[in-house]
Amino acid sequence: MAGLSQVGQALAYQCAQLIYPQGLHAESVTGRQVIIRRGWLLPNDIFAVQGIRNNVDYLTITMVPHNTQSNMPILPEPLGRPWRVRQRVAATVDAVSLGDGRVRLVFPSVGAATGVVGIWTEDGRSAARAVMAGDTPVSVAQALATQLDGVLAEDATLSVPGCSVFARVGGYGESVRTVRRQMQRYRLSIWTADASAREIIGGVVDTALADMSWLSFIDGGQGHIHFAGVEDVDTMQNETLFRRDYFYDIQFDVEQVQWSSELMFGGGQFDHGHADMWGVQVPQCNAGVVEQALQAMKNAEMQQVGQGVYPGMAVDAFGTVSAVNG
Repeated sequence: MAGLSQVGQALAYQCAQLIYPQGLHAESVTGRQVIIRRGWLLPNDIFAVQGIRNNVDYLTITMVPHNTQSNMPILPEPLGRPWRVRQRVAATVDAVSLGDGRVRLVFPSVGAATGVVGIWTEDGRSAARAVMAGDTPVSVAQALATQLDGVLAEDATLSVPGCSVFARVGGYGESVRTVRRQMQRYRLSIWTADASAREIIGGVVDTALADMSWLSFIDGGQGHIHFAGVEDVDTMQNETLFRRDYFYDIQFDVEQVQWSSELMFGGGQFDHGHADMWGVQVPQCNAGVVEQALQAMKNAEMQQVGQGVYPGMAVDAFGTVSAVNG
């Protein structure tokens, strides 16, 4: 879900890619140090050694207050805020029936192990376990065995003396709905003590963003970007400080996200077209365990998406874009 800060962060990353086309460890388009920040100037950005007065330029991304955004359109969300499935993550683990009432858990030989493993016995007892990072077939089997009395775990095989054990695996699904659709204006400010550097940075950023219709976010989403104006702010020339502001309106959706596991078990019978007893033998598991597994998976996925769109970049506690080693 893209929020206001995430949109500004994506805009900062995009500008960093434009100003440092060979990467943050290489030279900028001006040959000078340019610091890109999601947020306003800090007090020591002007007077410190690493400051504007010492040939260091800044580009800041800030939000424009709503009361200064004239003629900003109202964007209604989809009627009824319907849910939709955005993506599914298939289970890669497997549960193999050995034919004698036992079940063996199998993990993939290549790639990450994902999924929820559920077991139930023919006498009506059930349990489930979400596979998490660091799990093995043996650890999952032991975790399931501890949930049910009488279930034995021998390596990755589950059994109950005198009783059959059944198992299924399921994947995850991500459901989303748009709860608000909005447009926010952002200000890109160039701060420099060299007017020629302002022209170079502004020309590179403005030309590239003019050719963009969509801004990619680190969560894999996108926002529609519109140019909204530009102005020079030369009221600080007496302090040898030149500034130029570019304004962009970005339209994006605020989404509610819900992860859940697939239905693994269910049963019923039909009698002359009427269903009866649906939902028999549905194993229950600790919702917190599932949420932890889903969140860990989602965090890893978002990191991969973010690094795929804006590789080698992060922001520090002050919102400054910095390089990520490796």
